[in-house]
Amino acid sequence: MKSRMWQWLKSFGSTLAFAWLFTHGVAQATVVPSESMSPTILVGDHFFLDKVAFPANYPAAVQKYLPERAIHRGDIVALWSPENSQLRLVKRVIGLPGETLEIRHRAVYINDRKLEEPYAVHTDPGELAIRDSFGPSVIPPDHFFLMGDNRDNSNDSRFWGFAPRDSIIGKPLFVYWSYADEPYSTELTARQWIEHSASVAAHFFTKTRWLRTGTVLR
Repeated sequence: MKSRMWQWLKSFGSTLAFAWLFTHGVAQATVVPSESMSPTILVGDHFFLDKVAFPANYPAAVQKYLPERAIHRGDIVALWSPENSQLRLVKRVIGLPGETLEIRHRAVYINDRKLEEPYAVHTDPGELAIRDSFGPSVIPPDHFFLMGDNRDNSNDSRFWGFAPRDSIIGKPLFVYWSYADEPYSTELTARQWIEHSASVAAHFFTKTRWLRTGTVLR
């Protein structure tokens, strides 16, 4: 009996250790609470975040010894917000280190050449200078210019500036569950989380977007 219990405890402990290592070092379940990446990523999309080779996920003392993932224009990335170090954002890479970026009447120019952006959407017929114009400005070394695909409803580099490489923590992979949720801008309180969980349980089958399961995010 003791031997069987010991074997069970070892198996259970190994499973917990694997789950912890997987979610903290390889892939982490993530949900989007805002409309800033719509329609590419919808509010309520749950997806796995690929964290491999992003040193920002690890202690500062070892970061310089770790390999770094190449970051390309058009990549969707997750990062810690420059305004709130506890808030995780998901944006698209638009400008790379050393490039001159400018936004003129909503159109993005890289080194004075217009960037084609089939993923970008605009829903506001009017123009706002602070939102629809930027630069020209040279992107510093090891920094990136990030924007949401929903250009009229995204808090991004147009407002808080360039994102340092060490703020980027991963790349979204694919949607494993999508629920037609309402957007929210702050972390839920314990009471709000309980109420939200009860609502999800009650409407799981009617509000799950079944056809989004397996959608690759790019």
